Amino acid sequence: MEDAKQLKIILILIVVGIWFIVFQNFGIFPRFTPVKIESDAVLTITGNVDVENTVFVKGQVDVNIESINGYSKFYKDPRTGQYYVLPVTDPYEE
Repeated sequence: MEDAKQLKIILILIVVGIWFIVFQNFGIFPRFTPVKIESDAVLTITGNVDVENTVFVKGQVDVNIESINGYSKFYKDPRTGQYYVLPVTDPYEE
C-alpha cells in the first residue's frame, strides 16, 4: 500500500514538471536563466534587448543614423563644438 502511494506521488511530480516545462516554452511561465542565442541565419528582433557583455556581429546591421544622431552622418561634439563623421562603411569589406 505504501509503495503504491509513493509511486502516485512520483508520477504526479513528473507530470507537473513536464507541464511546467511545456508552459515555460510557450512563455506562460518566465525563464529563470538567460537564453543564449547563436545563429548564422538572419534574425529579426523586436522589443528590448538587455546586453551585459560584448556582442560580436558578423555581417550587416541596419542602423538608422538619423534616428541616432537626429539629422545626418555628422556628429557634433557638445564639449568642443567639432564635427565628426560617423563611419557608415562595412569594416569587414575588403
